[in-house]
Amino acid sequence: MIIPPQAFEDHPADCPEWEYERHPDRATVRTHIQNILSELLLDAADTLAMSIDTRGSHGRIFRQVTPLAHEYFAGHYRGENFRCLRFYRVGVEGDARVGAAPQAVAHLVVRLAEEIRAGVSALDANVAIDQRQRLRYILALAARVFVAFLTIHPYANGNGHIARLTVWCIMGRYDFWPRRWTVEPRPPNPPYLALITACRSGNPGPLEQYLLQALTT
Repeated sequence: MIIPPQAFEDHPADCPEWEYERHPDRATVRTHIQNILSELLLDAADTLAMSIDTRGSHGRIFRQVTPLAHEYFAGHYRGENFRCLRFYRVGVEGDARVGAAPQAVAHLVVRLAEEIRAGVSALDANVAIDQRQRLRYILALAARVFVAFLTIHPYANGNGHIARLTVWCIMGRYDFWPRRWTVEPRPPNPPYLALITACRSGNPGPLEQYLLQALTT
């Protein structure tokens, strides 16, 4: 269960909780995602750039479903200097690891971007590696980045969509396109949430295996 931001004392009480699932233009989310995925498949998007800075994709996907007069919720991190994002905290009941403090988000996403850049650079440079071993490295990077992003939870909402899109970017960069790893809707649960929790707890194997299986029809 998501803990609403109003539960935290430093968040302005009159700021809206962002639940875009109830927005009348909810269908635009899927449309924008489909357009982005099409661009990825057509090699018309920079997979590395999209992975290390997700704000452009987030803004594009969610710009039509923000609360009235709070358009900045789309494309901006929690902790940025907007009245209802500066102190916007998130949390998940049952896992205190989820949801970095707003003032820590900017630093953590930069650090994650550095890890992505380093991982991609190593894969790009090592072209002689056995293809099966190369795929194992790709799966490990994608799983680690996916769960790290969800743990930070940098946005007021839409974190799952962007984390799953990042998996598409990392795997697709090497022509491993997921067939059963949907950005919208989220993959079936179970096992989705259990896979995330296991990876966050130091057991990435089941999630990596799930991503491997997602490559087949």
